[in-house]
Amino acid sequence: MQPLMLTFFIALWAGRAFGATCDTAAPMALPITDVIVDPSIPGSFMRGVPAKIGTPPQDIVVMPWPDLNNTYIYDEEAFCDKTVIFSDTICAVRRGGLFQDAESTSFSKSSDLIAAGGAARELGNVRGAELGVAKLLSTSVGGTERFAIAPANTTTMPIGIPRMRWDHGYTILHALGLGANSTYLNSLVQAGQIPSRVWSIFWGRMWTDNESTNLDGSLVLGGYDQEKVIGKNVTQRLDYSEETGCWTGMKVTVSNLLVNFRNGTDFSVMPRDSAVQCCIVPQRQLLWEGPSDMVGTFISATQMNNTGLSFGMHWGAQQFDASDPRLFDGDATFVLSNGLSVRVPNSQLMTPFVAVDRNGSRIVDRSKRELLFSGVGDNPTTLGRYFFTAAYLMVDHDAETFTMWQANPSSRTNLVPVVSKAGDEGGCEEGGGANGDGGSAGGNGAEGGQGGGGDGGGGGANASTDEATASSVNAGAIAGGVVGGVAALAALAVLVFFLLRRRKRQDSANPPPLPEMASPAGGYTGGADGVYYYKTNRSGLQEAPGAELSPGELHGVSASSYGGATWAITANGMPPESRVTYEMDGGGVPRDYTSQGYPRFHSD
Repeated sequence: MQPLMLTFFIALWAGRAFGATCDTAAPMALPITDVIVDPSIPGSFMRGVPAKIGTPPQDIVVMPWPDLNNTYIYDEEAFCDKTVIFSDTICAVRRGGLFQDAESTSFSKSSDLIAAGGAARELGNVRGAELGVAKLLSTSVGGTERFAIAPANTTTMPIGIPRMRWDHGYTILHALGLGANSTYLNSLVQAGQIPSRVWSIFWGRMWTDNESTNLDGSLVLGGYDQEKVIGKNVTQRLDYSEETGCWTGMKVTVSNLLVNFRNGTDFSVMPRDSAVQCCIVPQRQLLWEGPSDMVGTFISATQMNNTGLSFGMHWGAQQFDASDPRLFDGDATFVLSNGLSVRVPNSQLMTPFVAVDRNGSRIVDRSKRELLFSGVGDNPTTLGRYFFTAAYLMVDHDAETFTMWQANPSSRTNLVPVVSKAGDEGGCEEGGGANGDGGSAGGNGAEGGQGGGGDGGGGGANASTDEATASSVNAGAIAGGVVGGVAALAALAVLVFFLLRRRKRQDSANPPPLPEMASPAGGYTGGADGVYYYKTNRSGLQEAPGAELSPGELHGVSASSYGGATWAITANGMPPESRVTYEMDGGGVPRDYTSQGYPRFHSD
């Protein structure tokens, strides 16, 4: 019993030790939802992630940006494009509320954003990205400020306040940088609030004919939501190299685009061998920005009449008259060369016209419908936020990979932590984003900055400009160090048990010498230890001087001169209740020497 108890206590201690590193943080889900930006303006909704900044806290709405390492917050100089946004009120609402830094006692201005602890570079500095990213870091006001998105606790982190019009007017909202050297993710990992520099996104569902079927999205930090995914996944390397032309590091190939009619037939928009490489840009306002001829083919296949382009929240979408009897009521399926197939339902493909009125309230005009496709000409093609109403995305900066699933539009939540072996921040070494080919990529390297990984993230010199071979993510392994920790504990417990058992066998086979025993009158001296050993059974003693112990056998001591009693040593195979711990002293009196490691005896 003693070895088992010792093993149990060692395992218990080790479990606590492992738990101290693996269980200190869990992933957290941040809501993507409609937020009233200005309580004084009824209906001033913007969809994004509600956040608080400053002291006392001010309410703002932020948007995840995978190609920015720093977080940028707009103040009174919001730099809205006047050709797109016609009033200061519209501008304030579309930006998600404006930060009043002069009213915050916790804002500390620095000479620049890098001096404030910000990342030394941004990722989105290639053709097709926001035009002003190249100068955004050097021109912004830098400082530190208290920032929080529930359920995360408040953290003090560097922020930039833009001093130029760097983004398109329709991109909107404050920019929450989730790039490879994200100051926000770094701060949460360092504070022990999340286990890793991993984030996942599902945009939710909106604009359905029945509002009860609308669904909030979520931004998960430190893992992903298992309830929001279906079936197998595909994992690829993050590659930020300029050769890819993808500023977010997430490049995929659309090998086919299908028009799904309600009668069950499908029509392929893309000719054979005409695959299109796309950059995943979750903050973009549409579903797909693709080649103009393919957008035209899609519209022709549906037999709809285009009435123009949208200038609302879905800037650049194809607009149609909702009363047209030929209005398309089917879906669209994107087939990716990595094996993933994503079917986007009609409610997220053909949305109503949405805009912000001059008074700041939201306009939803269902007399118009907008196909969320836009022709891009020579610019890179993109898959935007509405793609993630039907797909689910996870980005693992520690493993330098990204993973996608089909999305399950569920209101239920089951958060799974993800801690990669490549990660050195989260405390657990097991798990990881992918099996097989989804390993880390070399490339642009680290520039230091605050916290963990380098600004370059994955990719670069060693990453192919084509997408990496897809591989499945094991949902069990991806759960981080939990499974690995349990396995390690089990292995440790088994090892300790067998080591103790082996030592006990050695001690039994080579017992320390018994104390010198006096020879009683008429008794046996038996040499130095005063004991003769015989192989015996219940029917009587059989002489076998010096016989070795064997499991399951009794070895007796002929001690008739000690008062006629017969004693026998218990071998390893005897049950515990037989292991009575008696020794014979020189006067024939049983004595307990077990505490000194001597053999155990019982009466025959």
